[in-house]
Amino acid sequence: MSILKGVPPVVPVSRGPRLAGTAIGGVALLVATFAAMLVPAATGARAAIGTTKCTGSQAVTYTPGLTDQPREVTVSGTAPLLDCVSTSDPTIFQATSTFSATGTFSCTSGTRAGSRKITWNNGNTSTLSSTSTVSLNDAETVVLIKGVVVDGEFKGARWTGTFAMFGTKPLACLTTQGLAGVSGPLTLSIGSL
Repeated sequence: MSILKGVPPVVPVSRGPRLAGTAIGGVALLVATFAAMLVPAATGARAAIGTTKCTGSQAVTYTPGLTDQPREVTVSGTAPLLDCVSTSDPTIFQATSTFSATGTFSCTSGTRAGSRKITWNNGNTSTLSSTSTVSLNDAETVVLIKGVVVDGEFKGARWTGTFAMFGTKPLACLTTQGLAGVSGPLTLSIGSL
């Protein structure tokens, strides 16, 4: 009498296709996860690399006029930016910039806070916050500007600018009325700072 008579026969089961399917599914999941992780990183890297640089001239009005003694002054002006190069937006090649700011400063020193609006040749605009510092660089009076794009194209990017007010201090700085206005070269850079 055989003891194995009541035990059901063992049917061999092939595990090859099932394991292969599981392995392929696992690899696909890993690839999808890895790709999802890379997409934001690549997008962020592209945004960090791009820059927009412009040069032009800026005409500024001071109210009241600048003197050798620091006082509260409102500044406003316009700047045609006729030479722009942008790796962030290749459709940009020129712009117009307007700004206003208020602060305590003189013909050779001080700080002011304000905003700037840029209208690009492609029809887009950018609104920038700014903080400016007036200082002497050798004999030249220079305004160093920095801030962030708060709205419009390039929103969130940092920016810097340099405005050369004058090489030799105007005689109007020595008067009571002060210097009513000035113009000079402006350079502006947005992104990758």
